[in-house]
Amino acid sequence: MAFGSQTTNSNDFIRESLLSILRDVSPNTDNYFVSNLGQAPAATNTLHQWTTYNTARPTTVTATIEGAAAAYGDLNSPIRTTNITEIVAEPVRVSGTMRAVATATGEDAYVFQKGQAFKRLKADMEWVTINGSRVSGASGVAGAMSGIDGMISTNVTARASGTSFTEVELNDIMQDSWTQVGAEYVADLIVCPMVISRRISGFTSNLTRFIDAESKRLTNQVRVYDSQVGQTVMIIPHKDVRAAAGTLTVYALREELWKHSFLTGREPSWEELAKEGDPENGQYITEFTVVSFAQLASAKRTGYNAAL
Repeated sequence: MAFGSQTTNSNDFIRESLLSILRDVSPNTDNYFVSNLGQAPAATNTLHQWTTYNTARPTTVTATIEGAAAAYGDLNSPIRTTNITEIVAEPVRVSGTMRAVATATGEDAYVFQKGQAFKRLKADMEWVTINGSRVSGASGVAGAMSGIDGMISTNVTARASGTSFTEVELNDIMQDSWTQVGAEYVADLIVCPMVISRRISGFTSNLTRFIDAESKRLTNQVRVYDSQVGQTVMIIPHKDVRAAAGTLTVYALREELWKHSFLTGREPSWEELAKEGDPENGQYITEFTVVSFAQLASAKRTGYNAAL
């Protein structure tokens, strides 16, 4: 059976082969960024461009002599930032026979697989939002976006492999953000593997606590941490963040400064495709990119111990 297609050879879906109604326990529904990031203005080209601006704090100040003429230095200008739009698709093919037989869920197999394809599309979008690696999209090669991991370039720290993630480390990563931006833009979200979230929950400073998730648009309570730089941060354990020894990664992000931008007319949608013989064919498809309005506000650290 080809990927994305379904025939009666898919015996696990036929009613008679199951003892109970099918339950979907796939980990494809944990998609924090797809569900919560704001939407930036639409991209009008596959090379999407926007501007950012930052003025560093002075490290010295030269006094002005009384009566002196004004001296004009170079002024900072907005910087043009770019990313590539990426096409993400999840095709579905279901045979006529599969649509005709009685299934475990009691619904049309094509309708069921469309629903599953949409979940997979969201999971695909989530993965590339974090881990996407930029490809320009030369002739014959698919263009690909740079995800959050690749767009953070200023506050990047590689710890020696196996370094323990301590409360000092958490506050240091928050200070990386605080140093680079104004207080109103300091990171407010820690995204990490579950093992790091569990370590944070074990900090003994009594600064970790749970809050009602309603205001955070999640389905469960979420842990927050009152950092020493004065910013309260939400802790999000994430399945798509690297968790292997040597590459384990922790991100500190200012959520409002990260957005999705869809190519004009390419928001997620369902397309019926031409029939090829008996099966019904279609796909969910979208084309989008990640926009960072101030990567300086975010930080990334790698190399932490992957065990508790």
